[in-house]
Amino acid sequence: MRRLVARTARSGLRAVVHLRSLLPSVPGARILTYHSVRPGGDGPRSAYVHPDDFAAQMDWLGSSGYQVVTLGQLALALARGETPSSRWVCITFDDGYADNYVHAFPVLRRLSLQATIFLVTGSIGRDAAFLTPAQIDEMKAGGIEFGAHTMDHVSLSSLPLAEAREQVVRSRDQASLLLESPVEHFCYPFGHFNEAVEGFVRDAGFRTCCVENAGPVTAGTDPLRLTRAGILGTDTMADFRLKVRGAYDWWINRYMRMEEGRRRRRGGQYR
Repeated sequence: MRRLVARTARSGLRAVVHLRSLLPSVPGARILTYHSVRPGGDGPRSAYVHPDDFAAQMDWLGSSGYQVVTLGQLALALARGETPSSRWVCITFDDGYADNYVHAFPVLRRLSLQATIFLVTGSIGRDAAFLTPAQIDEMKAGGIEFGAHTMDHVSLSSLPLAEAREQVVRSRDQASLLLESPVEHFCYPFGHFNEAVEGFVRDAGFRTCCVENAGPVTAGTDPLRLTRAGILGTDTMADFRLKVRGAYDWWINRYMRMEEGRRRRRGGQYR
């Protein structure tokens, strides 16, 4: 019954999205979010993208005239006051799972595409589910960019301020040491932040920071509030194309507001 309800809800949502896709899209670059790329395993189907689906999505971007750029390239355009092209797409991965190396990296390398991976630095080299330093070195040499995603993948806005600051600053330092170069990009776990946390990120010297709201990146976008659209394992190819066009933005933002409301009702805790 639960699966039937979920399928019915997705069908209704897709019908609304297709109608909204007939409206003019807002120009600007787009950032896409992935987490795990693997054939199957534990967790809901939405939590990971099958390698075949990921390959098809990347192939479609190339054949449809999109240019995949890094967050560094996007940040440079914003710093110059330029309007990012609506044909620009950034590919990002949160957490730094080992399957990004096993299943996603070969596809990116085959197509000469770049991406940015946000590392949960406390898990690198310690948890078999996450990338190893050697894998990170190889991916860096292959054009992959890396950022920080805290040490322990915690909700920063739910922590005491001193702990939140330590998670931001130490993840920057650990990632910089691992990569032997400055780390310029950050991403909030769960999209949770507040004014104080945002100040920690700014003071830490990050050039960009990604949030979990969706929308185009334009000339007026704050580089420390870059919007993204999450790609789910339950997404069809049509869903993917519509997310690249921004047709799902309204739903992603509504969903994030609902999640934040639920979190506040639980006293600010995420679970």
